[in-house]
Amino acid sequence: MKTVTPSQMREIDRRTIEDLGISSLVLMESAGLALLDEIESRTQDPRLRVTIVCGPGNNGGDGMVAARHLADRGHEVVTFLAAPRSSFSGDAKVQLRTLTRLEMDVSVLSSPSSFERAFRRAGESDVLVDALFGTGLGRTVEGSWAQCVSIINSCPGLVISADVPSGLDARTGHPLGDCVTADVTVTFGLPKTGLVIFPGAQFAGEVVVADIGIPRSVIDSMELPGELLGSDAVERVYEERWPDTHKGSYGHLLLCCGSAGKLGAGILASRGALRAGAGLVTLAVPASALHQVDAATPEVMAAPLHETAEGSFSRLGVHGLRKLIRERDALAIGPGISTHPEVGELVREVLKWEGFPAVVDADALNVLEGDLELLRPRGPHTVITPHPGEMSRLLGSSTKDVQSDRIGAALECAGRSGCVVVLKGAGTVVAHPDGTFYINTTGNPGMASGGTGDVLTGMIGALLARGCSSMESAAASVFLHGAAGDMAAEKISEHSLTATDIVECLGPTLNQMRNGVENAES
Repeated sequence: MKTVTPSQMREIDRRTIEDLGISSLVLMESAGLALLDEIESRTQDPRLRVTIVCGPGNNGGDGMVAARHLADRGHEVVTFLAAPRSSFSGDAKVQLRTLTRLEMDVSVLSSPSSFERAFRRAGESDVLVDALFGTGLGRTVEGSWAQCVSIINSCPGLVISADVPSGLDARTGHPLGDCVTADVTVTFGLPKTGLVIFPGAQFAGEVVVADIGIPRSVIDSMELPGELLGSDAVERVYEERWPDTHKGSYGHLLLCCGSAGKLGAGILASRGALRAGAGLVTLAVPASALHQVDAATPEVMAAPLHETAEGSFSRLGVHGLRKLIRERDALAIGPGISTHPEVGELVREVLKWEGFPAVVDADALNVLEGDLELLRPRGPHTVITPHPGEMSRLLGSSTKDVQSDRIGAALECAGRSGCVVVLKGAGTVVAHPDGTFYINTTGNPGMASGGTGDVLTGMIGALLARGCSSMESAAASVFLHGAAGDMAAEKISEHSLTATDIVECLGPTLNQMRNGVENAES
């Protein structure tokens, strides 16, 4: 499903209204009915106590449509206006006039006593509808507006936001001062980026995308680069295996990972690659670690390379690595290799080689010291997988800057490096140099533990070795990796989740996606 910024959604609305002649009041009516449907689908009480807080814009108009229909269904509805009646204009003014003519309970929040009544009413409500601000909010929420947010957040019942939680930047997902924390957000037409990336996803709660009658042709006519990752990304790359295939049919991945004390990174990456379906995996390690690989992963071939006195790869390992890659289909490099100066020399030399796809992670990114131009000749055949700290070093910025606009950071890195970028973290972003991007919807906080990123690197490398494109490999691996983490968390809790648990859940999760829950459990 596509995801949009507020400006893109406004253009979709404009084309719908002006080019096709579909009335904005029709769209508003559909939005209000969507709120009604969501409320009644989640409650069994035929007479709910509902409070609606409306701002003077179209978002408030949506809320007033819901108020009218809820009252028609027999629910007890009170509507509070966050601004004077005279400030309501356009379609919102039309909706307010209708409520007034119906003699519904509508009052303006303008005095201490009115705010006191609103707080009291919110505390007694079964449902509170947040229709204060929409996607057009561009100022800090403070003063009386912040009081309105406090009223909404004080409701002990179900809090439903119309389109976006009031106070949330619908593009970046960051709060603009005080912000509503919703149980459910009913967003109209398409999901906004700020609802599906963090911290916005926490404020939005469960996001329900409501069809309000925008024609598919309007959406298809727009160039919308953003999309939410779904299981279809996995299904596209995991087709049925033909009966007469062999291990060579599914690619041979070369992993260059590990150093003294960090060999586990390579082992985890190898296991991730095998579970992701690589036909063959060779793990290149510093020579002294050879026997440890043989003991830990019998399915993996081990290849020793020259090492330094500290147990990391030596610059002399370049020669052995060049020979190894000639006979493999893809390379994954970085997990656990350390930032020893000779490792830096080796990585820089290897990344100059072309003719094979690669995934570059962890210390292989750190030793670049922000030199993204080195990667440009490899182009989009390469996937880089930084976490926010690594991304900040690549871009020469701060981690705070990266996290304040994760999509923007991923796209900037993709544009400067020419590579597909996987910016890891909650709501992982997968960005292509052409400006398209995915936002992942799987995963959980339990995955914030050592080794989980190494597993992902192996998975991406496996799909590259199988012949998938860089974007396909990254997107499918990110979604499957997060979904396996979700399955693992259900089994053993987020608090106890380890990278090995994710590896063990990859197969069952993939089976579930491809064949359905019944087959996965059989």
